[in-house]
Amino acid sequence: MLSKADIKFVKSLGEKNIRYANKLFVAEGNKTVSDLISSNLQVHHIYALDALFDQAGSNQYTKFPLTVVNQKEMDSISQLQNSREVIGVFNMPEPSFNLNDLSGLVLAVDTLQDPGNLGTIIRLADWYGISTILASVQTVDCFNNKVVQSTMGSIGRVKVLYGDLSVWFSQTKLPIVAADMQGIPASKFSFPESMILLIGNEGAGINPLLKPFISNFVTIEKRGAAESLNAAMASAILVDRYFGQVGG
Repeated sequence: MLSKADIKFVKSLGEKNIRYANKLFVAEGNKTVSDLISSNLQVHHIYALDALFDQAGSNQYTKFPLTVVNQKEMDSISQLQNSREVIGVFNMPEPSFNLNDLSGLVLAVDTLQDPGNLGTIIRLADWYGISTILASVQTVDCFNNKVVQSTMGSIGRVKVLYGDLSVWFSQTKLPIVAADMQGIPASKFSFPESMILLIGNEGAGINPLLKPFISNFVTIEKRGAAESLNAAMASAILVDRYFGQVGG
């Protein structure tokens, strides 16, 4: 049975400052929680409905600190409009990072505000085997519940590193290619084998402070009447163009 303190604590992890003070984040749903366990993230606690244990494969949760709850209790700690059958509280990973070790395609996102965009980009990186995303400190937190849910478990396999992009860009030897409406058409651009692909803010585009570090601007050819593509969709097209040309 959940105590009021348990309910208050799990709900409080919806706040960024509480998440980072405790170095814990929440994931919801059987598939997402199972994927995060498989990615070897450290489990802090599992909260699961009793009915879940009638399903095949759910016994994995008994290996960890576990509280079996009823539907009302699950609803009280869920951050979703419709709660799922299991909630996992995980320790935040603390990945090592050496700027000089980066190679291949690295993604960078600047002041990305929409949780769905960031979550989809993390999932995209996982699909294409991209291990690292560099993010400005103004970008939405990757452990925000909406981001975690939209990654579908990929947050456990992709490193998202927050910092000052201008400092990193000034120190890296990798060429930086930025997505921009006025850039070279992607079909005519020669992608470097090792590079950083920068995606700017959904509305404002590329930060002027980062432009001095950019080697090239690249765009996606427009053939219809749509005004723009969202950040995640543009990222997917450019990443696919990169691998279509460079391979890997």
